[in-house]
Amino acid sequence: MRPALNLLSPWVLEELRVRRLRQRFAIGAVALVLSLAGGWTFQRLELEQVRADLRGEEAVSSGLTDRIGGLAEVRSYVQGVQGRALTVQGTMLTEVEFSSVLDALAQATPDGARIESVQVVLPTGAAEPGPDDAVDPEDPDEPDDPGDAGDVGARGLAGAVCPGPDPFATAVIIGCLDLSGTATDRAQVSRLVVALDRSRLFVEPFVSTTTTSDGSGVAFTGSVALSPAAFSGRFDDLPAQLPGGAS
Repeated sequence: MRPALNLLSPWVLEELRVRRLRQRFAIGAVALVLSLAGGWTFQRLELEQVRADLRGEEAVSSGLTDRIGGLAEVRSYVQGVQGRALTVQGTMLTEVEFSSVLDALAQATPDGARIESVQVVLPTGAAEPGPDDAVDPEDPDEPDDPGDAGDVGARGLAGAVCPGPDPFATAVIIGCLDLSGTATDRAQVSRLVVALDRSRLFVEPFVSTTTTSDGSGVAFTGSVALSPAAFSGRFDDLPAQLPGGAS
């Protein structure tokens, strides 16, 4: 192996190393500048895209705002209808369906007996019905807590008094029918009481007096209470919130 002979001066070798380092630094600087320029350009493009999307959304929002403003009268109308619906529901909450009551009374009257007069006694006082006073329309005969004559079943009504066979009874009633009529005998009067007791519209049928006379049968007077099932419930299904109304 031939011995290597380096005739270059040490400072020349040092200069060559410095030049190579400078070239590397220059290449690295150019690469860094290109990377920064590329990143900046990408960010600018993304920013412009976001700004374009924002301008589009603002245009859509402006159009929707104009449409909502144009529907202000419709909203006021819907709110007015909702208020009237709630007023009707609250007013008719305690409506009694007397046609069904009279039909049930006629069906309970046995052949040969006759109801000659019916006097309806409704509560003299009533609490203001609230949103929780409505009866479940699927179960109008749902029993109520004893001793609470103004609870959910009575829909806020209070003050109805009706004589009954049990003076300590606490059945919920919404009114009272005072009855008078005639029958051929007392057995017919008993059948009338049993039939009234079986009807879901009546509770606590009670005959207070029976009077017999020669050739005219039996005259009787009594009463029967109306159960919460006698409520018509015609407006119970009105929605508490109409579509588009204010919450």
